[in-house]
Amino acid sequence: MARMVRKQIVIDPEQERALEEHARALGVSQSALIRQAIDRLLADAKEQERRREAWEAIEDMWRRADREGWGSGGRTWTREELHERGRTD
Repeated sequence: MARMVRKQIVIDPEQERALEEHARALGVSQSALIRQAIDRLLADAKEQERRREAWEAIEDMWRRADREGWGSGGRTWTREELHERGRTD
């Protein structure tokens, strides 16, 4: 195992009871459980960042498609405009 760094944390009594019970139920130390929680927190943060970047890429593509008229087939009219013309002609 890699070199460990000692940290002192302050938790409230309910967190202490829950940590003790959960560690006992899993058969691991409280320190191991805290390390697992930190690893999960960091992995979740990395996943959130990956999703945010993916969403931004999709939004960028939508903006580009809108600017360049993708999917319009070169048409300059909308379906709504076509229906309006049909009513007035």
